[in-house]
Amino acid sequence: MTYTGRTLGIGLMNGKPFAFYLLCSRSFPRRKAIVKGRAVYIENLTETDNPYVSYPVVRLLDEYAVVTNGLQTDFIAQALEWESPKKALIHVLDALDYERDDYSTPRIAGIIGTGGKGWLGFAGRDEFWVKELGLKEGKAFVTATYNLGFAELELPAFESAEELAEKAMELPFKKKVLAIGIVKERKEWGLAWLSP
Repeated sequence: MTYTGRTLGIGLMNGKPFAFYLLCSRSFPRRKAIVKGRAVYIENLTETDNPYVSYPVVRLLDEYAVVTNGLQTDFIAQALEWESPKKALIHVLDALDYERDDYSTPRIAGIIGTGGKGWLGFAGRDEFWVKELGLKEGKAFVTATYNLGFAELELPAFESAEELAEKAMELPFKKKVLAIGIVKERKEWGLAWLSP
């Protein structure tokens, strides 16, 4: 199995936009997700001075859901108040760049909305890209911090955010810690997380 670190996917299932976040970790496997209103935070449970292992991971807005692997989550959500998703990703990821840790961990980010489009971004030490994507039924556009680049996956059918989190946990990647699922329901965002 491949080690991907943090994996993020966006897509469409039964006409509903969705996003998932799969946290895999070798160094800090003791982490949990905390839901506070329309935000989700990753909290590290091991003592460390590493500033990158606890962070806002999801921010739900009326029109968009933002999912990332770092503090860029909140900055992107704020930027969406005055600019397009594509520009928000470009500006924030370019400003923050990759994480200055021992691994030069890339920053990844995804946005889904209600118009059939989604956006993915990647800021690594030697690579930077932002993509505006037409979401495809039953498919997920995926990126990860390590060993994946940009890929398209076929996902088994699911009905809810809980089932999506389960599908994310079944992906063939090493060192899984937790998964988060987000699905656009009729009037609100469905949100769930689980650990193995």
